[in-house]
Amino acid sequence: MNEQNAVMEEEIILKKKGVALVKKRLKELLTPLGFQSYPRSTTRLVRVRDAFIDVLRLDTAGYHLNIDYYIYFRFAPFAGLHCEAGRLWRTAQDHIGTHLFWSCEIPPSGGPYYYKPKYFEAVWRDVALVLKQYILPQMEAMTEEKFLSRLQKRNQNDRDFFCAYQTVSLTSPYYPGTGEAAAYGVGMWRLRKYKEGAPYLALAQRKYYEWLMRFKQEANHPVRCHAASLALLDELLILWENKETGWEAAIQERIEQVSVNWLDYML
Repeated sequence: MNEQNAVMEEEIILKKKGVALVKKRLKELLTPLGFQSYPRSTTRLVRVRDAFIDVLRLDTAGYHLNIDYYIYFRFAPFAGLHCEAGRLWRTAQDHIGTHLFWSCEIPPSGGPYYYKPKYFEAVWRDVALVLKQYILPQMEAMTEEKFLSRLQKRNQNDRDFFCAYQTVSLTSPYYPGTGEAAAYGVGMWRLRKYKEGAPYLALAQRKYYEWLMRFKQEANHPVRCHAASLALLDELLILWENKETGWEAAIQERIEQVSVNWLDYML
C-alpha cells in the first residue's frame, strides 16, 4: 500500500503529522532537482544555482499550513522575490480544486488540530502540480536583469508570480526597501553600472546603520546578517569613493565572494 492510500484510510491526520508528511514529500519531489535542507531551518528547502538561490518555506503557524516560494540573487541575497499566492492561484485555478494551502479542522470541544484525509491529499496534488507546471519553470527562467527590474518596479503581468515585497525607492519617507535597495545596488554594480547603483547602496548603508543602532545589543540572526551586509556596503562604497588602482576589480571580487558566503547575508 503506497503512502497516499495509507493516508486516505485514516480517519484524521493530526496537524503535526501533516506537516511531517508535506516535508517528506517535498524532499522526495525536489531533492532530485537540486534542493536540499536549509542549514539554519527545519522548514526550508534551498537550491543554489549559478546566479540564484531558490527557497521553499513551510509556514506552519496557527491552523494553516502553507508553502512560500522565494528567489534570491546569489550575489546580493539581502532580499528576495516572493511568489504572490493570489497571482499563482488565479493563473492555475482552472487546473486545481483547492486554494493551495491546508486549513485545519478545529475540534469544538478542544484537542489537537487535524486535517481530513481526502482534503489533505487534494491540496497536496494541487501543490505538486503548480510546483511542476508554474513555480519551478519561473524560478529557472529568472535572469539577473529581470530580477533587478522587479526590485525597482512592480510587474503588472498577473502571470508573473515573483515580485518584491517592497520596491526600492530613493525618496520614500517611510519604508524604502532596505534589503531591496542593497540587492539592487549590488546587482547593478555586478553589471558594472556603478553610477546607477551607488545611490541605492548609500541608501541601504544608511538604513542598515540606523536599524543596527536600535538593535545592536541583541545577538540574533537578523542582527548578524544586517551587520555583515553593512560591513560589505561600507567596503564597496569606500572602494568606489577612493577609486584607487584596481578598484573595479576589487569590487567585482568582493561581490563574487558574497555568492560563496551567501548564508552570511540572507535572512
